[in-house]
Amino acid sequence: MTQAPSSNGNGHHLPSISVSALWERPLTAPGGTAALLVRVSAPPNRRPGRRTPVDVAFVLDRSGSMNGGPLALAKQAVDAAAGYLRDDDRAALVVFDHEVDLLQPLGPTTPRAKAALRLALHGIDAGGSTDLGGGWLSGCRELAEASASSARSRRALLLTDGQANVGIVDPAALVRHAAELRSRGISTTALGVGLGFNEALLQAMAEAGGGNFGFVERPDELRAFFETELRELLAVVALGLTLEVTLPEGLHAHPVSAFPAARHGRTWTVALGDVPAGEELEIVFRLEVKGGRVGDALPVGVSAGWTDPAADQRRHATAELPPLALAPTLEVERAIADGRVAEVLAVQTAAAERKRALELDREGRIVESRQAMASARDVLAAAPMSERVRFMTQDTDVLAASAGPYDEATRKRAAWEDERRRKNRRVARQGDDAAGRDQAP
Repeated sequence: MTQAPSSNGNGHHLPSISVSALWERPLTAPGGTAALLVRVSAPPNRRPGRRTPVDVAFVLDRSGSMNGGPLALAKQAVDAAAGYLRDDDRAALVVFDHEVDLLQPLGPTTPRAKAALRLALHGIDAGGSTDLGGGWLSGCRELAEASASSARSRRALLLTDGQANVGIVDPAALVRHAAELRSRGISTTALGVGLGFNEALLQAMAEAGGGNFGFVERPDELRAFFETELRELLAVVALGLTLEVTLPEGLHAHPVSAFPAARHGRTWTVALGDVPAGEELEIVFRLEVKGGRVGDALPVGVSAGWTDPAADQRRHATAELPPLALAPTLEVERAIADGRVAEVLAVQTAAAERKRALELDREGRIVESRQAMASARDVLAAAPMSERVRFMTQDTDVLAASAGPYDEATRKRAAWEDERRRKNRRVARQGDDAAGRDQAP
């Protein structure tokens, strides 16, 4: 494991991002498979009160279905979230129904600007249909057109309770836009409220956009979500973090985790986005050996790069990893697997299968959906048993046994939980706010 230092501006070095890599087993047979776990850890915040300024665009759905309590609580949530911002931060406010209005251009969040934002929020009324793409892109445009250093987080926070039924309605087009914006340093968090939105679309936009996907079933939960999102954004210690895994000839990788990944030649690049203090990310790859002979050693390079916002400098770190050895099948079978790697691989693989099952269910392909859910259950059954695996297995058993289509609340909550599992985030049990946590240790 290596760790790149950063400076606090007084010549004193502070802990920075650390990167480590671990094989499930450090050997496999020719033509066999292997699993690689890469752990990226950010240090806890050791500079309370000091942070890097951020740019945030609040993009708020005001369509007719938001009328009443949902819209009122959404406005309160945005107002409360803006209270976390300082004079050197910048915020914009966009609202949309079938029309898009920029109520507040991106600008410093001074006390006067916050008062203006509060007044603008007060004047929002529910309207017509949902131009989700137009509203969201208008907020992103504010972030893109403003002058910004490389050491500044930029994020659009999109809240909607409905379908994209005006303007850009093709999900693939919206996801492409999210990926393009992420490549330009603008991330997207997509929050669905209630039961009328398309969770597959918002989840895909957030994943491609390098932000978070959220599900709030009750409008009274909006404030907590926005405050959590802002606290995370304001605690960022690494901007635009990317992981690179370089493979030798004959070794092929399949990323499992829910981060955008692209292959260029022999190198896979995974976009991990902006990482807050104290965060630990676990990225899993399944690898296939194409050919080779017993005795061969296959070296794999693992490194990370990011912008240190404290110094406005690009940093790099590498992980030490022994080559993957090709050995006789009997020797591979006798090798003891690393339980932690096996657990993370199983959880994230099962979460990906569950995601596919939920999408099939939304399409009405119930038999195929349950087959995919059963596949997820089988993956978990073969994993080392832990509290996290046990809880996920129980939930998957229930979903696999369901005969009819899932109700909207079940599908949306499961999609939200699986997105968090594939990013190594905490998942709470229903009815248990503290003791029962599905979380990586």
